[in-house]
Amino acid sequence: MKVQKFTGKIVIVTGASTGIGRETALAFAGAGAHVIAAARNTARLQELAGSGILAVPTDVTRDEDVKRLVEITVAKFGRVDILINNAGFGIRATVENTAFADAQQLMDVNFFGLLRCIQAVLPHMKKQGSGQIVNVGSILSLLATPRNSIYCASKFAVRALSDAIRIELRGTGIDVILIMPGYTDTPFFENQVRYGGPVRIGPIKGVHPRTVARAILRACTRRNREVVLTIPGKFGAFLKRWCPRFLDWTLSRAP
Repeated sequence: MKVQKFTGKIVIVTGASTGIGRETALAFAGAGAHVIAAARNTARLQELAGSGILAVPTDVTRDEDVKRLVEITVAKFGRVDILINNAGFGIRATVENTAFADAQQLMDVNFFGLLRCIQAVLPHMKKQGSGQIVNVGSILSLLATPRNSIYCASKFAVRALSDAIRIELRGTGIDVILIMPGYTDTPFFENQVRYGGPVRIGPIKGVHPRTVARAILRACTRRNREVVLTIPGKFGAFLKRWCPRFLDWTLSRAP
């Protein structure tokens, strides 16, 4: 990867306090970009400040926070080159048992938070005639799994929005990239809302979030449309297309 590709680029990363967001912020800063790291966890966020990273506490469910995030970025750097929508959390429960308020909160963060950020940066990207919007979905943007129904719905929505806005922005110089990680070793599982059951359903920790961060950098360099990560994720996507009934049967036997 050519580091100079991102030298001087202005990059906003949401959900940057931990996991994929944190590693992505560090990766872009290491590649020469000016990174604006956004998250609700102010203490963890401040640990990133310095070395090319500006920490801006942000709750993506609040219109005023998102507006302030973009205003600070444009006031300091004059532009927004890359937006990485990574903020999100999960719920592990059946549809029947999920509290409606929990489902609403998840959609407000995972989908509407992403939408708020896109709407906030688009006028600036259109004015400058360039930009990249990177939406961090999941392999669950392609296939749904039991007891992850609301989370899957949010990630399917992210994929649909990515497809639609990519068409809307055709000819504007703005790329829309969907990243679909598989099982990744992050605090996501400890932080998700669980209605009983173990934190993790198996001993495998998944790939390091740094692997996902590097994939995001590559995708921006190559201007990819979609990227599915991990071999199991790619195999699951294959089964979803060609053997959906077998995939349903396999997933129904998962703990």
